[in-house]
Amino acid sequence: MVWPASLAAIASVLVLRAAWARRTRSHALNGAGWALMALAAGLGWQEAGAWGTSVACLAGMAAACLLLAYAALTAPAGTERASNRRAGMLPQGGEPLGLGRRVATFAISVLLAAAAGVGLALGLRSLAGLLGAGEADSTALAFFAMPLAWAMLGFYVLMEQRRLRPLLVLAAFALAGLPAFVTGASG
Repeated sequence: MVWPASLAAIASVLVLRAAWARRTRSHALNGAGWALMALAAGLGWQEAGAWGTSVACLAGMAAACLLLAYAALTAPAGTERASNRRAGMLPQGGEPLGLGRRVATFAISVLLAAAAGVGLALGLRSLAGLLGAGEADSTALAFFAMPLAWAMLGFYVLMEQRRLRPLLVLAAFALAGLPAFVTGASG
């Protein structure tokens, strides 16, 4: 039974919501909320391993979703008009469209970052296999690593002002999986 872990996760969300609703920051309430969340993860793990932790996390996320839905339904309508400022989405008047630059940014931040994430995932999978992890474990590690690496690399690429450094970083991450890709290593 993962009820204690689930209840701790729900309590952590409620305590954090109460802490964040205060006018002044409460380090004690913040700490208590995060401690309850850590306790929920620990209790879930102790009771049923990764499955128990997942169930406890789902209970906490459901509580957070309900609190957000309630806040959205009960919030008063805003009185200010939405801003009509545009953050460089489209050119003004006769400015050039810059379509090539926009397509290049998309290709680098999405496609190349995804390829680099796959490279890192393949490299991690091979490394885990060399360190003695089973095939299923090393494959699961790769499946978890790829979207995380993709998101982080894509964010990094978008935050850089220049193009060369992000391309070098993406190439380094992609090269991490080159030996596994070339040799067809299976873990």
